[in-house]
Amino acid sequence: MRIPRLLELREQRGALRARCALQRQSVAAHAGAVRQLCDAADQVRAGAAWLRQHPQVVGGAVALLVLLKPSRLWRWGRRGLVAWQTWRSLRSRLFSG
Repeated sequence: MRIPRLLELREQRGALRARCALQRQSVAAHAGAVRQLCDAADQVRAGAAWLRQHPQVVGGAVALLVLLKPSRLWRWGRRGLVAWQTWRSLRSRLFSG
């Protein structure tokens, strides 16, 4: 192989390495969103596992809903919805940056 060809190959190798480094940085930057999604999925799975281990909580919640009057159920449902919407709004403001 001739020297100019070796120099050309070295330049190409250097350019490829630089491009790979940029791609790694890009993947790392985008991995944050995937990590948040995975963390949320892990929390849901942990919550579901906890509920499976504590079925009396689910039974108690169902019994409480049956015992409550419909007007109370609607009132608490609205409160829960407002609390949930407030939490989502705050979470997006606090953790989006």
